[in-house]
Amino acid sequence: MQGLKQTIASQECFKASLLLAQYFQKNCLPIEHYQQKLNAWAKQARQFIITSQLDKSALTQFIRFFYVELAFSADEHHFFAKQNSLMNKVMDFRTGIPMSLAIVFQALAEQLGFAIYGINFPGHFLLRADFSDSESIYLDPNNGNVLSYADLEALYFRILGEIEQEKMPPEALLAASCEESIVRLLHNLKAAYINSQDFQLALIAVELLVELCPNDPYERRDRGFLLHQLDCMQVAIADYQYFIRQCPHDPASPLLAAQLKHLVAQPSAIFH
Repeated sequence: MQGLKQTIASQECFKASLLLAQYFQKNCLPIEHYQQKLNAWAKQARQFIITSQLDKSALTQFIRFFYVELAFSADEHHFFAKQNSLMNKVMDFRTGIPMSLAIVFQALAEQLGFAIYGINFPGHFLLRADFSDSESIYLDPNNGNVLSYADLEALYFRILGEIEQEKMPPEALLAASCEESIVRLLHNLKAAYINSQDFQLALIAVELLVELCPNDPYERRDRGFLLHQLDCMQVAIADYQYFIRQCPHDPASPLLAAQLKHLVAQPSAIFH
């Protein structure tokens, strides 16, 4: 865990995503192999981009290189498939979801000198390219499509629905830190393993989230749920109790409190 935290702190998001993938796979990942693969693609991209300046035209050429020449694409029909969030699988099959595709796109573009940032946009991770003329271009990592401000607003309100604010807040387009990106990737992995009812691997994901977000009571609640599924009742009860204390007004708290009464009343022999 310390190695992952250090890599996140140094803002090495691509390497951190590979380190993260190791936790969920039996075989040790050859991280250097994937770094070399990224380097090889960067060399090919330099030959593909015919302009010497890293302007908007060069970005358009790089987008074509990534989505056409390398054939990276989104798996829109299997969002919760685990391979779409495990970075080695994304690299091998060149298929992912917005979060994982954005990490590869950003890592490769940065090797070429582009100023690319991930955007922790609600419901759909985005990319932003900044240029020397202070203009920014927003991209959909699924396909490299350029998004206008009107597109961004429409996406924002489509995801969040009707809210009091009439305008999208500026902070919705702020650059994401490496930690924010890795936490979001972890949330996708947690959802993927819960969806497939692989609670043991989902527990690994939530344990990592508790390490990275120790003050988030919702991660403790989710850990309690997974431990409950795995019959580790004592720790599950402690996590449920923590969540209820921290979030007494959350709609889930009364339901968990009622469930706790039932769990505590069970014979202590089931606790382990």
